[in-house]
Amino acid sequence: MPIKIKREDGSISTYRNAWSIPAFLLIPEELLRRASREIYTLPRYRAALLGDRRVIEVIESDLFLATMSDIYAYMAWPHMGLEGKMESYSGFDPCWKMAHAVSLWVDGLEELSLLHTLPEWLALTEDRPVTNFGFAPYDLVDGFMAAAVPYVLDRDGHREWMTYVQKNHCWEDFDYRPSKQKTEFYRKWYHTRTAHPTTADYHIACAKLPYSDNHYGQMVEQTAARVDVERFVNSLPIMDRKIMALRLKGRPLEEIAKLTGFQTHSAVLKRIRKVGKAYERYTGADLGFDEKKII
Repeated sequence: MPIKIKREDGSISTYRNAWSIPAFLLIPEELLRRASREIYTLPRYRAALLGDRRVIEVIESDLFLATMSDIYAYMAWPHMGLEGKMESYSGFDPCWKMAHAVSLWVDGLEELSLLHTLPEWLALTEDRPVTNFGFAPYDLVDGFMAAAVPYVLDRDGHREWMTYVQKNHCWEDFDYRPSKQKTEFYRKWYHTRTAHPTTADYHIACAKLPYSDNHYGQMVEQTAARVDVERFVNSLPIMDRKIMALRLKGRPLEEIAKLTGFQTHSAVLKRIRKVGKAYERYTGADLGFDEKKII
């Protein structure tokens, strides 16, 4: 049920993201406070949420929806039955994308009567416009998610494809190894994807938290891999780029040698090892190109 509101210029239009207000009010204080100071400080009563232009502007923003998506993904992840922590996955992985589909979890919570729908919330608060809504305890909300997440997965038949994806991970989308590049790129990614800034102080604070309390500081570090590799590859000579492209397609060394004009496959092997060592210097990571045989 969309809500229509009167704009400052007198026009009437739909209140964007209003459907998520009850879900916003369900978020535990400790998660919301660490996610966004601006959203954490929003008033928590009907008159402001539906009538204050400044509050409406925040709720209609991409930042608000992105924050909701990230927090609900963090709360849903432990109950999705996936291997590894969320930071091991890239933003391109189907499981990661589903975890961030906040409307999916909200729908499950509503169907199980663990969360008011927007019409129910509007009816509940009609005669209490200035009643302030407090924060729900984390343990309570986690219990709600423990019921809603498996319910949604079973209801919509997600488990089959999730199992398939888990068995067929590619290195671009899943890598349990941490790296500085993953962390740095994720921070940049979160900053640019909504066109809203996040503060360095917030990320520094996150880095000091244990994993159970830390979402943004550790989450989805793998998203760095693709951009970092592309930047490095673009710095290589054309011949090395061609060799790496053929190798990534699974072509054997002998075939690559013929296609690139080298006399033996060992020459190709040396070029690959040279590129590998250069990438180690570029990332500061030890990937074993000195010891491991490339096959």
